[in-house]
Amino acid sequence: MKKFKVGASLLFLIVILIAYKNFLLLINYFVALTLHELAHLFVATLKGYKLKQARLDIFGLSIELDNKILDRDSFAINIAGPILNLILCLVCMSLYWAVPKSYVYLNNFCFANFYLAMFNLLPLYPLDGGKIFRSMFKNEKSYKRTDLAIRIILSILFAALFIVSCFNSINLFYLIMMFFFVTSTPKIKPTFSLFKTAKEKNFSKIVLIKVNDECTILQLLKQIKRNQYTIFYCNSLNTPYFDEDKLINLSLNNPILTPIKEVCK
Repeated sequence: MKKFKVGASLLFLIVILIAYKNFLLLINYFVALTLHELAHLFVATLKGYKLKQARLDIFGLSIELDNKILDRDSFAINIAGPILNLILCLVCMSLYWAVPKSYVYLNNFCFANFYLAMFNLLPLYPLDGGKIFRSMFKNEKSYKRTDLAIRIILSILFAALFIVSCFNSINLFYLIMMFFFVTSTPKIKPTFSLFKTAKEKNFSKIVLIKVNDECTILQLLKQIKRNQYTIFYCNSLNTPYFDEDKLINLSLNNPILTPIKEVCK
């Protein structure tokens, strides 16, 4: 697998910006986004994660780590990007005060960082604010309903702004934003597919065990027995059901004394 990929949607953004003859905005946008993602990667590296893949598309540079981010590390990694953008805004404003002529050169960069920070703090997946917002919900269905309501409101808002812009000077940015809110909806995996998987493996007995999220991987491994397929249930997790196959994979990638609430979402 390639470490770096370029998404086809990037071409669409370049065409729009060229049409508007705003190359300076394009440069500032991507510099701000690159620094934003590098801040995520820097904090993730400090936490012990490694880069798996980087992708450049219409929404900028995105990074994928080698392992799933643990709950205890999630907030620090996700908030790092917006915080860096806001710090860069403050630096630009300080330079405005110290050297007033710098406003001409730094104005676009300052606003690019500000809007990027504000946009990423929206409580919508897969934005940084959405990932932080998602971690606040223990029930996946409640999160999905709240997320859908926010998306509908913002989609209607940007659709209205785009329609209004058509009467003056068409603003395709509103259309792109509406497209993002509609197409980036998080998906929920079918909860009871585990039972189907168990039956497909032809186990004579399927056992459902209710556990506490404080239980360690080792404690749950001891519950697995031969000639039966074990499914665990923990109502405090976002995905309350997980099977013995997933537990074994967790034991291979994490210390076996780790509580499941830290590795299983």
